[in-house]
Amino acid sequence: MKQRQAKRPIGVSRGRQQIEKLTAQRTERRDTRLYAEQWYNALYIWDVRVVKILSSFHYEPHSDLDFLTSGDAPAPLRYLKTPVGEFTEGEVGSIITEMSLSWVPEARQLGKMLDKLRREQSTCMGSLLRGASWSQHRERALRYGVAVLTLAVRLGDVYAEGPLQQVKQELSQLPLVNSVQSC
Repeated sequence: MKQRQAKRPIGVSRGRQQIEKLTAQRTERRDTRLYAEQWYNALYIWDVRVVKILSSFHYEPHSDLDFLTSGDAPAPLRYLKTPVGEFTEGEVGSIITEMSLSWVPEARQLGKMLDKLRREQSTCMGSLLRGASWSQHRERALRYGVAVLTLAVRLGDVYAEGPLQQVKQELSQLPLVNSVQSC
């Protein structure tokens, strides 16, 4: 008759590995939420830096600088501040418009969400997070997370690629709801 072998107890090193694995996953998810929140805030607040282009200098005493206001030269540039640096409003706006006009339904929905976030902040969520967790409106927060991180990737943010995949995965694990929510 065969004797049953008792399961080997979890050793210190094996237990530590399990704890480190769980802690790393939790930390990664938290960092993903925080990164999505940073991009959301950048678009929600829409903080820009205006660069005024000088058209000419006058070296006479008591003359003011003459700033470019019209003509054939480019208008002053406005740079949107984001977690990875600054982008011109034109760059960001054209990608949002391109997404809004896309024939792909998911891209179109994300574009419309971003456009609403840019233009109608009063009707949008103030934050994606409640503390370090997703907002009480989790599905809506996740959808905005996907939208802002998709924009970040399209702008060339290589750091947003991993978080975007994680948020998409988390969104896919939610129960399917037939309603489409905007802001």
